[in-house]
Formats: sequence, structure tokens, C-alpha cells
Amino acid sequence: MAKPAYKEKYPHMFEPLVIKRGRNEVVFNNRIMMSPVGIVATGGGADNGRINAFGVDYWTGIIRGGFSSVALPMEIPAEGSHAGVFNMDPDQVNYMNFHLLQRSVHAYNGKTFAELVHGGRCMVAKGLELKAAADGFYQGRPVKGMDKDDMEEVLQLCREFASQARRSGFDGIMVHMAHGWLFHDFLSPLSNTRTDEFGGSVENRCRFPIMALKAIREVIGDDLIIELRLNGNDEMEGGILPEDAAQQVLLLQDYVDMIHITCGTRLDVSSRPKMHPTNYCPTEHNAYASEIIKNTPGVKIPIGVVGAISDPERTENLLAEGKADYVLMARAAIADNNWVNKVKEGREEDIRPCLRCLYCLDHGRRKAKVSGKELAMAAEVSFDRRCVVNPLSMQGISKKMFPAPLRSKKVAVIGGGVAGMNAALSAADRGHDVTIFEKTDRLGGQALLSDVMWFKKEMKAYHEWLERQVKKHPKIKILMQTEATPELISELNPDAAIIAVGAEQVVPPIPGIEKATMAFDVFGHEDKLGKKVAIIGGGDIGCELSIHLSGLGHTCSVIEMSHFQAGNAELTERMSILQWMEKENVNTLLDTQALEITDTGVKIKTEEGESFLEADSVIVCVGTRALTKVRDTFRDVAFDVINIGDCKKASNMQHAIESGFDAGYIL
Repeated sequence: MAKPAYKEKYPHMFEPLVIKRGRNEVVFNNRIMMSPVGIVATGGGADNGRINAFGVDYWTGIIRGGFSSVALPMEIPAEGSHAGVFNMDPDQVNYMNFHLLQRSVHAYNGKTFAELVHGGRCMVAKGLELKAAADGFYQGRPVKGMDKDDMEEVLQLCREFASQARRSGFDGIMVHMAHGWLFHDFLSPLSNTRTDEFGGSVENRCRFPIMALKAIREVIGDDLIIELRLNGNDEMEGGILPEDAAQQVLLLQDYVDMIHITCGTRLDVSSRPKMHPTNYCPTEHNAYASEIIKNTPGVKIPIGVVGAISDPERTENLLAEGKADYVLMARAAIADNNWVNKVKEGREEDIRPCLRCLYCLDHGRRKAKVSGKELAMAAEVSFDRRCVVNPLSMQGISKKMFPAPLRSKKVAVIGGGVAGMNAALSAADRGHDVTIFEKTDRLGGQALLSDVMWFKKEMKAYHEWLERQVKKHPKIKILMQTEATPELISELNPDAAIIAVGAEQVVPPIPGIEKATMAFDVFGHEDKLGKKVAIIGGGDIGCELSIHLSGLGHTCSVIEMSHFQAGNAELTERMSILQWMEKENVNTLLDTQALEITDTGVKIKTEEGESFLEADSVIVCVGTRALTKVRDTFRDVAFDVINIGDCKKASNMQHAIESGFDAGYIL
């Protein structure tokens, strides 16, 4: 009997994973699972810790899309480190609503994990004493090294968690022993400086984590399986390395059923872009560690891996080459809930790419302006959670409740950039007939500019995905090299016109501005620049441009009037930008005003006074402004006229995508 095509192409990805624990047998449909993320609870899926209909719908959608399991982060004590997350508080009967989740997920033969997290030194809830492996300080607060009474208190919380997880119908418990949380605090020599039986050797450092696993197992027996999230590398000098993690696995594996490998620690915020890898970090960046651990003699349980895994072919190769037994994805699943099914159906080109921008984890929660080594929450957390490329994710899931259109409409979209293409797709998916008017010979708009930058490959993949989708959609007609005019659109007589004409670069009134090159004119013409380059404007684009040009051999200086480079970027993305600017030796000039541009450089002014910065080429990158005059010529061309993207407000990719999507979705 011939195998299905997807099993011929991806035999390892679609091989079921069977976990046996006593008389209990848990079968995962495939080797692709969704890793735990808090975005669902704080993205509208929880009411005081109780999962609601939005949360059930979201997680069920992940399983319906083909992923074999989901994991819901929860904390002991409840909300110790993150407000708004799920909990199984028996006093509030919260376990009751989790059965809504189990019924839905199990209908698709999916599996659920309750992830146990203890924040340790990283707890933020008021009134909680920070506790860790050893005495110290964290974010200016004293940290108490735990004594045996403290340990017993945590063990009791673990027992209660395990009891409620079984009561709530979960298939397994995932214990977080990585990233600087409490159990990792004991495992890592960076934080565990104890000299008693809980510190020093790997056996001693594993002692308390094993006590916690025993406490959990005593409660659940063989009814639930246990998975660990474990660091394969702390990404800090003196911390855990893959070989150390392998020795920990040999000690921990008798108490658990499966372990997946991650990296990074909250002890040093600079490791965050590896803990949650941005577009500057290699893909599958933890696979080298999982391979070492999995192939260590004596390791006998399945070893998984998480971290920037999103390409089907590379995922299959990772498994085929023995680097892991299974994989976990978070952002790829958030970007496209149907990732697995699309691979299974041979529709790989239809998978919506993740930009790896970390908007989903950072937006509405984190301070971007972090100083030192510590990570801080924003002073006023909004929990305005978003996925840049998937407007129906997190709080956007409420849009699924919008009423269906009463009839099919004729829709004109003016501009084939990212905003325009998103508008066209959402309108066409709602049954409308759409015509895109694009004045150039390429779709993509400003997104095309970044194609030349190595760290923007995800952006290139995304706008190419958009182009494929609009070109293959039967309800979308594309008119290239056709400049729309009010007269042309009025003649078409559409029911709705969506205006996506974009923005123009701001030209600041600096003397000598004519001697400079505008930023958008640099991309693709880098060879026309001199060796020394001064960039006026240290926003996201200016900073990214400095990294790009430095990589091509130019010596770059960035002049920024404010106190922050890339000040509007999300936290983790900004950290990556600043790290790479430092790596490329970019000269950063903050609180600096450009007074005049000359043939040989830029006259600048700081608090110390005026000086001159030599440069062979000067680039101006101070932002864009909406093309309001062009936009407003279309004001009366249809019954509904909707402005989107940069012509509505010069902003970022998230705004372009969501405003475009919304415009088509509400028609």
C-alpha cells in the first residue's frame, strides 16, 4: 500500500510519537508541537485565570491546524511573575472551564499540557519574597537563598498544581526548568553558588529539581506524562553548556517522559534575543545542543528542540539527522495556525511567514529602554497583544465575530504594497471582487527596499507570500503599471475604494541637504557610497541601514537627536539591533543635532558644543509622512472610501498589515 504523499516527503515529521508511562499510552499525531506561550491568556483568552471562549477557540484552532499538542503556561504561586495568565484556582472553580478546552482539543486527537512555572528571583507580584538557589539581588530587590522550609513550600505548590492539572483534564505537565526561573536557578552554576548538598556538582544542583519532579509524580502517578523545558546553553560565560545539560538529562530522565531544549537566562537580559531569537539569529539555533544531548550515551527518552523552527524542509532534515525526536514551534504557529496542515497538503508556499520581530511577546508588556543586565516590565502594562502578520491572533480573534457580508461588492485597492495586498486578500476572502491598481512593475511597495539586507529575509519571504496569494486568488484582479486616478476609479464605479498610496520621505530643513542621499535611494545602490558614511536619523531604519552598510565594508556613524537609538522598536528587536551595531563598530551619536551637511561631512551639535563629523557620504533617514494630498483626491470615488497603511498614518509594518486587513474584512 502506497504511503500518502506527505509521508513520503516528510516521513519523520509525520511519524507519531508514542509515550508509554505504566499502563498509560499517549500518542502524539506527529512530531510537531506548539511550545508554551502566554499570549493567549493575556491576549484575551483568560478571565481572572479562567479560560474563556476566546481561549478555547484559539488553542483548538492550533490543534485543528495540525499541531499535535499545546501547552498553557501557569505559575506557582499564581501570577507570581506574569499578571493575567491562566491558573487552576480551585476556589474559583477554574478547573471547570479547562474541560471546555479538553473536549475541543481531544475531538481533534490533540494533547494538552499545563506548564508549571515558578519565577523564583524573577517574581514581580507585590508581597512575594524573591527566592532562589542563593542569596543575591535582582532588579534592586534582595533575593533569599532558599532553606529547606522554603523548598517544602515550593514542593507543596507543585503537588497542588499537579492535582489541579489532573482535575482539569490535562494530558501532561510541562515543568519549566530553563530561562532563569526557579528550577533553572538551581541547575545553573551561574546562580547556584551553594556549598551544601544542593550546590556544586551536577548531582547536587539537580537535587531540588528532582525533589519537585518526585512531588509531582507522587500526585499524578502514571495518569499524566511530564515534559521538561531545559536549557542546553545559558548563553552566558560560566553557565550551562550542552555537555552539562546532557549530564542533567541523565539524572532527570527517570522522573520525566520527554525533554525539550532551549537556551538563555533572565540573569542577563542580553541573552533574550537568543532565548527568543530575532531575525538576526540563525534559525534552528538550539538544534546543535539538542543533538549533543540526544546522542549522549545513556539518554533514553525523547529529546525535543525549540527556537526559530519554521521551514518544513529544514524541520524534516533536523529530525532525520537525529538532532531531535520532536520539535516545538511558537511564533510560526501564531503566524499561521494551519502550518502543519498546509505542509501535509503540499501547500508549503501558502504558509504565512513569521517575521521573527517578537511583537507577539513584547508589545504592550516590556520596556524597550532597558539598562544594565535586567529585564523590566513596562510601568503600565497594556497587554495589547498582536501578531504583526496575523491580525486574527490574540485580541484580534474577536474579529472572527464580525458579521458576514450581505452581498458581494466591487472593491478597488489603490496601491499594491503590503497594506494594499492585505486589504485585497481579506476583502476577496469575504467574497468581494477586488481590483488592485499598482503604478509600478512590482508588488510590495516599501517592503521591497529591505530585500538586500541579510537580516530581512523574513520580510522578503512575507511580501513574496503576499504576492503569491493575491496572484492566485480567483477574486482578485491585478493591474500593474497602472496609476489610479480619481477619474479612473470613478469610472469603475466600485462599492468601496481602499486607498494605500503610502508615504514619502521627510526632507529636513538642514543646510546642504541637497548634498545628502535619502535613505530609500541607498538600497540597491550601496556601491555609490563612499567609505565613511554618516546617517542622520537613528530610528529603526537608520540603525538597520548602519548594520547593513557596515557589513558591506563601510564605516558608519549614526546621528540621533534623542537619547535612544531605534527608540520605537520592540524590546527584543531593539536589543538585537543595538548588539549588531556594536558588533559592526557603528559609531553612535546620541542627543546630537545635525546642523549642516557639507561635501566632507556633517556639522553637529551636542551639549558640549559644535564639532564636525567627517564623512564621504551622508544619508538622511528621519522618517516618512503620509501622502495626504494624493490620498485625499480619492475621497469621493466610492460609497466607502477607506485609507490604510502609511497614507493613513506613517507608521510600521504592523500598522500597514492590520489596517489593510481590517479594511477588507469589514466590507
